[in-house]
Order: sequence, then C-alpha cells, then structure tokens
Amino acid sequence: MSTCNGFCFGVSKEIITPSIPSTMIGFASMFGVEFTDIHDDLYVRTLVLRDDCETVVLLSFDLLFHDDDLPKALRAYVKEKYNIPESNLHVSYTHTHFGPAVKGYDFTWYTEEYEEFLLSRAKSSIDRALLTMKKGVLKYSSVCGEWNISRRLLYNGFMDFKPNPDNECDKNLYLLKLEDENGQMRALAMNFACHPSNVSNCSVLSAEYPGRLCQRIESEFYGCTALFFQGFGSDAKLKIGARETLRFHGISYDDCDEVALSMVQRIKTSLINGDWQTLPVKLGSDVFKVELPLDVYPIEHYKKAKVKHADSPDAHFMPVPGRLDTIMENVRQFHWARADYVIDKYDELPDALPLNCGVIRLNPDFYIFSMGGEPGCNIATVLREAFPDKKLICFGYNDAIAYVPSDKMIGEGGYEAGERSIDEYRLKGAILPGVDEIYKKGYSDAINRIENK
Repeated sequence: MSTCNGFCFGVSKEIITPSIPSTMIGFASMFGVEFTDIHDDLYVRTLVLRDDCETVVLLSFDLLFHDDDLPKALRAYVKEKYNIPESNLHVSYTHTHFGPAVKGYDFTWYTEEYEEFLLSRAKSSIDRALLTMKKGVLKYSSVCGEWNISRRLLYNGFMDFKPNPDNECDKNLYLLKLEDENGQMRALAMNFACHPSNVSNCSVLSAEYPGRLCQRIESEFYGCTALFFQGFGSDAKLKIGARETLRFHGISYDDCDEVALSMVQRIKTSLINGDWQTLPVKLGSDVFKVELPLDVYPIEHYKKAKVKHADSPDAHFMPVPGRLDTIMENVRQFHWARADYVIDKYDELPDALPLNCGVIRLNPDFYIFSMGGEPGCNIATVLREAFPDKKLICFGYNDAIAYVPSDKMIGEGGYEAGERSIDEYRLKGAILPGVDEIYKKGYSDAINRIENK
C-alpha cells in the first residue's frame, strides 16, 4: 500500500428548496399534499477530501431519501469531468420528513422538473467544492448528550413504537473538523443517529434539527460550512418530543432550535477544551451491495392488503391529490398505492433486498461505513464489535430501500422489523434472520479491496 500525504479539502453547499409546487413526502398523512409554506431552506452540502492518491466526494442532501438514479448520475458526472472513480462518491440524506417528493420512496408525485433542478444543484455544489480546494488538517472528536431516545419499547408483550430511555441508543455526536493552513475551521462534518420526524407542521418545508444545527454552526463560526450526515438512527427520535409517558408528540420550531443550540454549546466546549485527535490521512473508498434474503410472501398477501384500502377489489390506484383536511383519506390512498405497486410488479420484484453500502477509509485505523435504507442503532454496535481495531463512524440513509434491521431487531419485531416496513417500502416479504453476518462480511470484503488496491 503506497504512502500518501498532501491532504487538502473543499466544501460547498447549494440550496435545493423547490421553487415550484411540490408534494410532501415524509408522512402517509401528507400523501398527495403540496407544501403550504417554507420554514427554512433545504440544501445539498458537499465535502471533498483529497490526498496524493485519492479524491473522495461526500454529499449530504436535506431530503427524506432518493433512489439510485441520483448517485448514479453524480458518479458518472465526476468520472467524466474530473476522472474521480465512481466508487469514490458517497451520497447520504439527512432524512428530513419535511421535504419534497423525490424518486425512490415516492413513485407517484415526484416531478421531472424538480429532479433536474436537484441534479443541477448537486453538480454545482461538487464543482465549487473542487474549485476551492485548500491544504489543511483533518481532526476528530465526539460529544455526548441526552438529545435522542429509543422508540422501541416492549409493551404488553409487543415491541411498540414508544419512548424507551433504557433501550440501546447512540448518544454520541461524531465530529470531523477541517482546518485550513491558518488553523481556521472551514468545515465541520457532524454525524448523529436520530430521526428527523419531530416537528408538528407536516405540510411546511424544513430541514428540521439537522438543518438548524448546520445553520447555528455557520453563524457561530464565520467562514465555516457545516455538514450533517445522518447516522444509524431508524429507531431513535428526539427526546424533547417524549415528554409524556409512553408517547411521542410533535415539537415546535423553538423546541427544534433548543436541541440544535444544546448541540452547538457542547461542540463549542469541545473546541475550547481542545479534545481533538489529528488524523493522518490515507484515503480509500469502495461502494458495494449486499443482498438480504426475504421470506417471500405470495401475491395473495398483497391482494388482501389492497382490499383494506381500495375502493373495490377490482379498482386500480389512480393518483388523487391529497388535502390537509382529509388525512385518513390520504393515508388510505398511500397504502392502496403501495399494495397495487407490489401486485403490478410482483414477478419483477427481487426475492432479496439489494442494500447499498459504502466504505471510506480516512486512514487504516479510521473508517466511515455507509448503509442504505433506514439502519437501526444495533447494526452500528454489531459492526463496531466486528472491527474492534478500527474507529468507525456510521452514515445511514444512502438510498430509499427499506427499514434495515439487525438480527436482534428481527428477533424482537416491532415497527422497524415487522409488517409495517414491508408495506411501506413495497417489499416482497420480510427480511430473514442472518443479516449480521452478511453486513460483517460485506464490510470486511470492502476493507480488503481498499487495502489491497
């Protein structure tokens, strides 16, 4: 393995807030409903890392999800224009539930006009990051706080969607600081595992707590661009929304700001105390897929599900715009659309779930693991235990595929591992046990490919 140095970086952001009427995507109750207001803007943020051997591009979008079309187009773009290998570009989504419909999770209401706008803005962000590369230093730290809480509680013999302060939940906010040659912080990448689905105004565009955190960092540190990469947080929500026993409630924008402010204060304390590790940089990158076997259900299962929501067993779903005053009708349309999708495409759908994964080597002792869908917190635990000699940061949400459970979660059942996930993500069946070994082997093989390159 050759020795690389000469580390430099570039960073940029572009606004991706729609300028055309767009349907919301984050909740079934908003199915077919156009956004009514913009509370705060959405962005794509780009971080480019480079040493003498490799250039790695990381993008974070203030969106719920997107399918593979977006990263594929961006990988082709950097390959053609900059000769950056396609396996060196990594995409992540903050998973805000208050963004516009895009391809992937949504297959009904997205528009080609917004898709073209989104791709154009992402390309522009990449271009500017690469245009403004500067020599610097990469540093790492983490801070801990009581910002999130598990949403999996064993209640009346069932793993229910309720606050659980005693269940597994990653309390760490992981930080990568990029300093220029003058010692000024020019970029701060933040990684935290917690669902952004907390604000109560479901028809208003917002980047939610990840966006507010980035805004506050940038206002505190002049000339710094902040980036947020969502963690393995499918089973965590903000603790501030769990004030009442056994239930979550929607929070206000002031509550959201309070969480962001608390995080920033903890980060500022860390910066003052100087508890940061300078990382020698030796970059490497790989993207790959693993297949998670499914317990395939017969088509009759989905026909029965359709009967619960369709106008009649023979009626085929046709998009009907949703309304704010017909929430239950919007939900019915959402589930009807998904049942019809599986019935129509049953023979085409795979019998295993193709899960996008990625690895970024910062140096031989420090890696970023990315995973598609909505990974649970326990998967990060499984991976950290499988690679005890390496420091790991885990980025989730790099596509729109499904809730992604560990073996432990599958055994427990519940929202993130049960029937709801199958219905919501149009899966052909339930994910079978045995996934932990699949994850471990996939990442081990990727590390070996990078190290033997």
